[in-house]
Amino acid sequence: MTPQLSTPRPTTRPNWLLLLAALAVGLAGFYYFTGEASTLPLREVPHLKAIPLTLDSVAAGPVQLPVQASGFIVTLTHDVAGPFTQPLAAGLFLGLLAVVLAGWVAVASTLDRLPFVAGMIPVIFFLLSLNTEALGVFQTNERYFLYLMLALIGGGGFVLHAFFENLTLGWRAVIMGVLVAVLSGLLFGQSLPVSETLLQLAAYATPGGAVLVALLVLWVGVENIRALLWFNTQAEQPSGRFGLLPFVAAAGLYSGVLLLFVWNNDSLELWPGLSLDPLVLLVPAVVAGWLGLRLRAASYGDWVPYREAAVLYPLLVMGAGGALAYAFATANTPLLVAARSFTGTALAFTGSAFLLYVLINFLPLIQRRLRVYRVVFEPRRMPFYPVYILAIGGILVLQSRLSFPLPDQVMAGQYNNLGDLARQQSEANPDDLSLAGLAERYYAESGDVLYRANLHAEFGRAALYRFRQQRQNEINSLRRALLRGPSEKVSLRLASLYNEPTDLFEGLDILRLGLKATPRSAALTGDLAQLFTKTDLADSVALYLDRTEQLAPGSYASRTNQLGFLLSQNLLAAAQKLGSNTTVKTTEPALLSNITLLQLRGVAPAASLPTVSGTGPLVLDAASFAQLYHEVLLAVTRHPAELTPAVFARLNQLSGQQANADYYEQLLFLQALARHAVGQEQVARQLLAPLAAGTSGTASYYQQLLGLWQLQQGQYATAASQLALAAAHGATQAPEMRVYALALSGQADSAQVATARLLASTDTAQRKQGRQAQQLLAGEQIVPGTKRAHAGDDWLAQAQQAEQQNKAAAADKSYQRIVREAPFNEAAVLAAGRFYTRRGDNTTAYAALRAGLDENPQSPQLLRAYVLAAADAGLTDYAADALAQLRQQLAPAAYATLAAEYAARQAARQSAAASFSGAPAPSSLH
Repeated sequence: MTPQLSTPRPTTRPNWLLLLAALAVGLAGFYYFTGEASTLPLREVPHLKAIPLTLDSVAAGPVQLPVQASGFIVTLTHDVAGPFTQPLAAGLFLGLLAVVLAGWVAVASTLDRLPFVAGMIPVIFFLLSLNTEALGVFQTNERYFLYLMLALIGGGGFVLHAFFENLTLGWRAVIMGVLVAVLSGLLFGQSLPVSETLLQLAAYATPGGAVLVALLVLWVGVENIRALLWFNTQAEQPSGRFGLLPFVAAAGLYSGVLLLFVWNNDSLELWPGLSLDPLVLLVPAVVAGWLGLRLRAASYGDWVPYREAAVLYPLLVMGAGGALAYAFATANTPLLVAARSFTGTALAFTGSAFLLYVLINFLPLIQRRLRVYRVVFEPRRMPFYPVYILAIGGILVLQSRLSFPLPDQVMAGQYNNLGDLARQQSEANPDDLSLAGLAERYYAESGDVLYRANLHAEFGRAALYRFRQQRQNEINSLRRALLRGPSEKVSLRLASLYNEPTDLFEGLDILRLGLKATPRSAALTGDLAQLFTKTDLADSVALYLDRTEQLAPGSYASRTNQLGFLLSQNLLAAAQKLGSNTTVKTTEPALLSNITLLQLRGVAPAASLPTVSGTGPLVLDAASFAQLYHEVLLAVTRHPAELTPAVFARLNQLSGQQANADYYEQLLFLQALARHAVGQEQVARQLLAPLAAGTSGTASYYQQLLGLWQLQQGQYATAASQLALAAAHGATQAPEMRVYALALSGQADSAQVATARLLASTDTAQRKQGRQAQQLLAGEQIVPGTKRAHAGDDWLAQAQQAEQQNKAAAADKSYQRIVREAPFNEAAVLAAGRFYTRRGDNTTAYAALRAGLDENPQSPQLLRAYVLAAADAGLTDYAADALAQLRQQLAPAAYATLAAEYAARQAARQSAAASFSGAPAPSSLH
């Protein structure tokens, strides 16, 4: 059939299509700015450096023994995670394609036979390219679903075209929309999980999306020149319009810049740090194409009437916008390179050809300052179609010189998406090595064969190796990426792998080369500063920290690292000055941790700090752990009232999370410290006991802390034994502390022997400690100072007061609390034993003294009371060890007196038992 000329006529434009087209363009713009950050996010990696802190001191005569703990300086480096898949972006892309498919077929069915066939051929190829048989629809890998799609969509379009010529376009769109919706529901209902189905379909739709982008770029390639022509004649009067020279200058500058872009291998720096992106020029071209679509009808109306073109154009924009949005969302390197290259080339060649066409046909009219844009598609000399012949011919010639890279780049982008999907599936099923092998094959084909500068493929391979803990393979993959071109993110990720002391020079080389290629990278500069902290070159650290602050003023990483460096150098005044100018945010845990550590170091806070909270995330990283750790330490030392039950519940909950296993020991330690700070001494010791069990250096610290707590509660002999255990396991301060504990417990000879060991030590610090202890012992200055309140003293006073008031129940309650919560308080436990003995409750008296003896096993008073209570309770077998221990501690006369009293009580107990057994048996009841 011969195409008939269709005269443009007014029509109502479909506003909902315009809205969807604008949504697609907006989506592409959104992912243009956010896509790479979500797919390959740059993350701060916290690092902890332990430093000693003094939390409190325990008096041992005139000596203050420090209670120390570790503080943690937090610094931040950078790493790149991902690439992550984007199921939401894939779903949006496919949703737009579904609308395009339904609308395209609906419009095509209204056209004449030849345009209809031309419009349906790409639809059929698109359906074939989706590879739906791989989704396992109908539990088979046969092409049944493909045949169903071809029958419903292709057949539906043909039926509408052949038999329903009078059906309106709206109803055609509804019918095709229903068919596409039914097929979509069937597809997602019968296939893989929805997210995986979306990702796979979006991957196979990549070539179709690329075709839509190419069609749109070619169609609007002339529009920016036409927009300049329109702008040239906007004034109402010809005298106020621009003439030929301004138009030629503006259009020539536009075309010249694009031709320079093509000549310079698809790159052109407009300003230092600002390069030309042809995709940005595509936006005004698309807008101009829509606004001038009616005036352009003279060039296409013989094939597609304007009424149908007004529908096809937004559909084309939707499909192309969705394809670009998905490419941006996945940071798909080859697709974006192909899109920029083709867009720049097409805009340059079509724009230049169209400029030549305009000058040939309308030069006199432009000189007369007439509104040529209204008739620009109605030429009198040179027809319009040679513009596309010249442009497409130029593109083909250029592509042939480059061995046609565009198809390979599009295919590489498709393989990237398929590789990401296979990698995601392999991570969900780590035992299925075939999925990992498939992902690696996709990435290798994409990055090593089709497009060698494929950063996305190398990042994907690196992520695959990282998950499998194949460090060297990951390094090799990232090094290949750097060989093919510099990249800030590749340099950061590779440098993060060189984290061993032996890797210093490799990491230094990577960061320096990366900084040379991107000198304004604050992340690379900051990481280089942190690398120098592993050396003695403090000046280099300060230099690069200052440069980081200049490049990223006030950034989270910069402020954290600067404060961390000052703390590590003990420059507290400078750290306080920096902290006073720092705005603290709750979303910056590393910075908060360092500022809290500054306060723990004795420097007044520059700003109000958040108190330790009973709520917060249940999974900790290094930074949030350090923040919590320092907040609890600050509350322990300065603000015990902040240690509420909610705080204890949170600490207990955090320690029970499997994800916090790396911090379990420290979380248990924090609970013990906090319980000690609020006076729950026995609970604190029970929490500390598992940490103090063992022979490691870490266990020796907890053993020493337990010894200091015992010393603080007046358990001098017990503390001496505990500190001896800590010293044997490597606690360097424990030997000196043991000397004072021995002296306070009255074991002067043992204290002198322990001092002699310190003086004979090869360690200079211990010899100094020994000389100090020797002087104090010689002057007999190590004696208990003013009696301080111990845990349980208040309850003892309450119990004694209740006894005086003949309130036996209240006294019993207080004594039970002593036994339960303060069994280490020797005087209180002895009083409890006497109370229960007077009441004749010998078993309870024995249990109370047994609990006290567990805490003070060498106390003569407790041993004596325990032996007598055992005799009263008839548990003489349990008293044998205690009697043997007393025989060694007591003088013969004192022991003889005890033995006599013990025998008397034992005899009394036996007599009472005998009289009870000899009593007449009660008569049985009938």
